Amino acid sequence: MIQCARAGVSRFIIEATPGEHETIRTALGSFGANPQVTIVDSIGAAGAWRDGIDPSAPGVALRGNLVMAQSQLRRALADYAMNPGRDLCFASTDDDRGGSIQVGPLSHLLNGGAIGDIRSTNDGTEGSHNGSTIPSVGYLPFVLNGRPADREEAELRLAKSVRNESLETDAVLARLVDRRLSWRLSYRLARTRVMPNHVTLANTALGFFCAAMLATTSYWMRLIGAALFLVSVTLDGVDGELARLRMVESEGGAKLDVLTDNIVHVAIFIGLMTGCYRSSHSSAYLYLLAILLAGFGFCAISVNRALSMTGDQAHKWIGAVERVTGRDFAYLVLVLALLNWLPVFAWSAAFGTWVFAYSLWWMTNRRRAGDEVRV
Repeated sequence: MIQCARAGVSRFIIEATPGEHETIRTALGSFGANPQVTIVDSIGAAGAWRDGIDPSAPGVALRGNLVMAQSQLRRALADYAMNPGRDLCFASTDDDRGGSIQVGPLSHLLNGGAIGDIRSTNDGTEGSHNGSTIPSVGYLPFVLNGRPADREEAELRLAKSVRNESLETDAVLARLVDRRLSWRLSYRLARTRVMPNHVTLANTALGFFCAAMLATTSYWMRLIGAALFLVSVTLDGVDGELARLRMVESEGGAKLDVLTDNIVHVAIFIGLMTGCYRSSHSSAYLYLLAILLAGFGFCAISVNRALSMTGDQAHKWIGAVERVTGRDFAYLVLVLALLNWLPVFAWSAAFGTWVFAYSLWWMTNRRRAGDEVRV
């Protein structure tokens, strides 16, 4: 129900036998006292609880003891909104195909409940009804059918699928490499008392340590610092994954993550410039540091302006901005540290931040002008 509420569902109707009502109400926790939650004997039966419900409004029917991803619900509702005349369905990916997620008008879901036959591929990657298909993340939804191994299997599938929650905003290497490693650590940490903010703060400390190593004149220390920064970049995804696995996402946690990321970025570049200055004794790197920090400020303004876009296509634009402002540059830092070419990166970054910030500002202007023309 937490997943549904975060996906935009505001009214809940639970079907249960009369003897189960009190048990379910207790199990619902804070949802139990919510007036928007109704427990009924039969979804298809008439009742006062139907008063005020628009039968043409979109609804979601969950069948079976499902473990699912929030992204699936959001995508299902978004797909239905684009094609409101067609009912959609996910079949569960367990061997028994014991459950489903169905989206359609409430009149269809409340009167009998069955939308129609569900067809699934052998690998569980998609479900369909009446020609409408919703791609699945591959591992979910999964039904807990009461077998002893179901819980561990569901936890593993949820951990594997959590990396797909950020596909729209992850940079290329983050998607291809970092997430394939981070979900494994998140899966293990989810069984401990470690909280997402603990991971954020520990990773921030690691970032400062990397910056200090990059500030030295030793080739090996700088190489180790660059390698550890790459480890830090991989760990950067763990706090968010852990929060999603435990369903403890919060605005405060997200802001802390963004804030610490930016602080670590500044520390890394200060450390890198300091190391170049100490190795070459050239005052040019002090001027470069000033240019770089000013460029960071321009980048922050330009990125925030781009992320403030609104409109029908804003989420795609914001996703593209977040992809290009990711931390894939850590791989380049490691390669250049290996070649002992970090000064090349220092010069490129100092002026590259200005080029990037100006380009993003210009593209945002073009985007806004295009939206105004369409309006």
